[in-house]
Formats: sequence, structure tokens, C-alpha cells
Amino acid sequence: MIDHLKEKVNRIRVFYRQNKIMPTYDEICMIFGFKSKNAAFKLINKLVDEHFVEKMDKGRLKPGIHLLGLPMFNSVQAGMPTAEEETLLDHVDLNDFLVKKPEKTCMINVRGDSMIDAGIQEGDKVVVESEASVNVGDIVVAIVDGDYTVKYFDKTKNGKIILQPGNPNYSTIVPENELRIFGKVVGVVRKM
Repeated sequence: MIDHLKEKVNRIRVFYRQNKIMPTYDEICMIFGFKSKNAAFKLINKLVDEHFVEKMDKGRLKPGIHLLGLPMFNSVQAGMPTAEEETLLDHVDLNDFLVKKPEKTCMINVRGDSMIDAGIQEGDKVVVESEASVNVGDIVVAIVDGDYTVKYFDKTKNGKIILQPGNPNYSTIVPENELRIFGKVVGVVRKM
């Protein structure tokens, strides 16, 4: 992307993050000091071509995949370093990547270390989809006798639901009274 266009995209990105709405054509004129709406229309058309902005009904704008999505490159070797050319594959919006059903999905902070062998550490955030079908071996957020926990969903030989930790220092949870599955863990978010 050309540097002067990159700077304009960044200013629109900042406006969107601060206001939670895309700027109008009048606001674009104000942001960039354009004297006419024609200059704003030309800029927007360039940004539409580059997938930074999409046009909606009645002249409103919405963010395109390249405005909010993160660039995704081909790959990086986790073993011995290898020569690999940096190739931009696409832009990915993490919401689209992690969340299939936004109306039934939430994020929950994780406390404790009972799931470290499952790759879930204290301080992580789990992406939880409610009303998802759950199978033995899935990681779930369950409500056991009124308390919430994140564990592996399992069943005994006679079909009774139990919850298994992902850490050998913890015991299997066998509910005494009530067990409800709040949702299935569909992703884990960790800030390094």
C-alpha cells in the first residue's frame, strides 16, 4: 500500500475505534482537510477497491476486512529456521475467526491451573459458545452445584456425566446435585 494511503487508512481506523462508527463523507472532509466532498468520494472509492471500506445503503460506510482484520502471512517454522518468503495470504478478523455464532458466544476469564495440560492457563480468556452440542472430550464451562468451572466433558461407563481436569494434580468432579453445561469452549485467547 502506498504510504500516503496507509496514513489515511490509519486515521480512519483510529476514528472508527474511537467512535465505534465509520466517518461520514463530511467527517472525512474534516479529518483530511478536503475542501470538497469530491475528494472524499475519490478517497473512499480507492479504499473500497482495496477492501478497507465497504459502501452500504444511503451512502453509509462500513469497515472492510482490511480495515479491522489482521494481515495473515503464509507461515513460520516452529522448529529449525527455514528460508520462507513473506507472503500476505489474507486479512483475518478475529471475531470471524473465533466466533461462529456471536449471539450465543461470550468470553470468560480463567482463574486457576486445572486445565494447563489442555493449553488453558490462568489469565487466559476462553471463547464459549452456549447451546453448542457437546461430546465426550470437549472442553466445557459447566455449572456444578451452583459453581462455574472449565473442564473436559466426560461420562462414566454407566453414562453419568463427570468433569475431568487437564492437570493431574486435580481430581475428577462428580456433581452431587446439579450439573448444567453453560457452553462449549471453542477458543482460547492469551496475551503474551
